[in-house]
Amino acid sequence: MVDHSADKGPDLAIVLLSAGGGGAERVSILLANEFARRGRSVAILMLRRRGPLLGMIDPRVQVHDLGGRRTIWSIRRLAATIRRLKPKTIIAAMVEVNVGTAIAARLAGTRAKLILTEHNQTDRNFDVASTLSVRLAFRLIRFVYPLADRVVCVSQGVADSLMRFSGLPPAKIDVIHNPIVSSDLLDKAAMECPHPWLSDKTVPVVLAAGRLVTAKDFEMLLHAFARIRKARDCRLIILGEGEKRKVLQNLCETLGVAEDVEITGFVSNPYTYMQRCDVFALSSAWEGFPTVLVEALACGAKIVSTDCPSGPREILCDGKFGSLTPVGDPDRFAAAIIEVLDNPVSCGALARGQGFTVEKSTDQYDILIKDLENRAA
Repeated sequence: MVDHSADKGPDLAIVLLSAGGGGAERVSILLANEFARRGRSVAILMLRRRGPLLGMIDPRVQVHDLGGRRTIWSIRRLAATIRRLKPKTIIAAMVEVNVGTAIAARLAGTRAKLILTEHNQTDRNFDVASTLSVRLAFRLIRFVYPLADRVVCVSQGVADSLMRFSGLPPAKIDVIHNPIVSSDLLDKAAMECPHPWLSDKTVPVVLAAGRLVTAKDFEMLLHAFARIRKARDCRLIILGEGEKRKVLQNLCETLGVAEDVEITGFVSNPYTYMQRCDVFALSSAWEGFPTVLVEALACGAKIVSTDCPSGPREILCDGKFGSLTPVGDPDRFAAAIIEVLDNPVSCGALARGQGFTVEKSTDQYDILIKDLENRAA
């Protein structure tokens, strides 16, 4: 991939910490790719040009590596890059990057329209913020977010959380669901699955996916799976990596299910797993708008999810397209999974998944950007 640092300034600049494997990074790259496909000049300003999603970026998208570490220490570099590129619109994702970008845009003296995007429950994430720089960024939300022209939240629940935490008025906020489903996703779902439990399936497989962090509550999932294993043969695959890997592996040993559970680490093509699993399980204690749930629906998976704030109830239409269970209740979660395994009835998941296409979401961003440009004219 070529760094186009000398190219003409872009219509749109998207600021990311890195190309890490999280949902916010994935959907931001999908948005950049789709705008580039439509003929806009697009740049991704990456504080650290690294991560497993680098290969997703369309060659038409400029990539600028700021060579920084944390956002808070890279504000001057970001401001200088914005000043040099002169983008017409800037979109940032995730709290620490949002705060740094808003400050950098002010330092740069840019006339670009600034859109910040919120992908998760602001108040919940503040409670578990682990570093001083991240906690500082959350503290600055109330003072910095008003500098943006608009804040986009990926679900109504995220918007409600942000308004509670920041005091931002509803008029400052738009709700746009993430760009998720693409033709590329469906092509990848049709590929051969490399995992033997799914390529030559002799036992039902429950699948989960996400970063191995507190919010995903994979501990509850493992307790539920242990209950399922007492009732029937079954296996569990968790796609993801994170700080709680050792904790989860130890819990598998304690519960006596280690032989039937595999934590794979990051997987570049989760969709072939989603298309072949018997149940896709989302065990989260909280979410913003769980991308993996939409991806699983688009792959035709049968869903069991916690009714966590926020996103699952919106995505599953109050349970029409999948089972919803209380947060943190392994008994109810296990019972719902067993019910799906015993009665694998299709509920129109494929059609529901198509409601969250990359094209539809990009259309909504396009309307917002044009509206902001027209107001400035």
